[in-house]
Amino acid sequence: MAKVKLRVGYVGTSIASYFATEYRQRERAITGLENLAQAWDFELVAIADEIMSVEAAEQAAARLQASQVDFLLLQTAGCSIGEQVLPLARVAPHMALWATPEPLPDGDIKLHSFVSMSHFASILTQTLRDEHIAFKWFYGHVETDEFQISFGITIRALTAVKNMAQARIGWFGGLAPGFMNMAFDSATLQTRLGVSVMAHELSELIDRARGFDSEYVTRVAAEIYAAARSVRVSESSAFDRVTRLYLAMRDITRERGYDTLAVSCWSEFQESYRVAPCMAYGWMGSEDGVAVACEGDVYGALSMYLLNLLGNAQQSSTLLDMAVIDTLNPAALMWHCGVSPRHFANKDGIQWVDHVTLGRKSENVYGVAGDQVFAANTATISYLSRDGANLLVVGAQIVERDNPGYAGTRGWFTEFTLNRERITLHDLVHTLTIGGHPHHYAVGLGDVTRELIEFASWTGIHRITKRTYTEYLTEPAGFPR
Repeated sequence: MAKVKLRVGYVGTSIASYFATEYRQRERAITGLENLAQAWDFELVAIADEIMSVEAAEQAAARLQASQVDFLLLQTAGCSIGEQVLPLARVAPHMALWATPEPLPDGDIKLHSFVSMSHFASILTQTLRDEHIAFKWFYGHVETDEFQISFGITIRALTAVKNMAQARIGWFGGLAPGFMNMAFDSATLQTRLGVSVMAHELSELIDRARGFDSEYVTRVAAEIYAAARSVRVSESSAFDRVTRLYLAMRDITRERGYDTLAVSCWSEFQESYRVAPCMAYGWMGSEDGVAVACEGDVYGALSMYLLNLLGNAQQSSTLLDMAVIDTLNPAALMWHCGVSPRHFANKDGIQWVDHVTLGRKSENVYGVAGDQVFAANTATISYLSRDGANLLVVGAQIVERDNPGYAGTRGWFTEFTLNRERITLHDLVHTLTIGGHPHHYAVGLGDVTRELIEFASWTGIHRITKRTYTEYLTEPAGFPR
């Protein structure tokens, strides 16, 4: 589904004895915000009036509430009185206070914007402490990097909050066998994040796949075939079946308004349809921008969708295992058996191959999966778990090594951060292992760790914190501190 836009409200308070009007504080702010709204794809509801009294603040609050803004940007355009913040503090579920510099370095003070912002902040945290009003603060004029960098993070984080609260996940076939650690409570997920999970039998996808016109399937299969640098699939009819599966997932996603899918990929697919579905999952990610989590992992689907929202991605993030750690030249091989979208690939591109593990040690061969090595890049690794209570925030660099790693879709990751603080490989692995982290990781290209942290802060989600590795046991495994 198309992303729902964030609705941002703006109001500027002041009093008549200062010079907000003379320095066109409100006009400057609104013009700049209008430009940002167009560039960053959010809606702006701006109050252009001079708000110089409590009554004017109350009237502005009523107008903003009627507009159902998601986020209020309250600028102390000039010196303001404390009572002005009271009605405005309750306008939106999220808010920020915004101060600007003085126009002159000396002489009479003209605006008193910063002091009034501090005054308002104290009222929110002290006078209204029982209301637990969360807010962020900004400083600088609208056109400056100082303002725009911080404001941009907030726009992306709150856009994700709004879209996650309306997210619909199609869950097909339940969890893969043995993955009970990825079990979830749909009611708790909905309460915490607003997410809705719709369960389906895997047969619904398979029946839909079988019903497509053969000529149409052949044309689409030819496009997918041509996108790879080579094709090494033992059974040519597997390409037809996986293409049909892709079309089934694509059409059901559109018809049901799903934002992301979690689809169990074994063993029912092999028993009922003689297919490894990996290619279809990856093609949904690269061509339709829809995240498909393998093995029925709803947390993985949710985590990939979150990365897609924060990165404004037209192509999806992926889901990987931490398959190998190199403790001598610290790095981790992030790998999966063939599901990653092709835009992750280095210059060698992607190959379509038989699945590397399904049917192994038997006479059965299943296609089609991807085989690719990731290009060097900046990456973000994340995962929502424990019914949406916990969030992993890891940054990393993908590097290309002489050893490309095991067949599948994979890359070597190094230079890790946790919550934007550098962390050693041993400490990271210890943190994940002793904390009982599930073995899946959502991975997106680019750095959205700042946005993830802000997302967690607005939603009250606990971020996984560092545990220091030692050669001896210092605490039992279990829930993170």
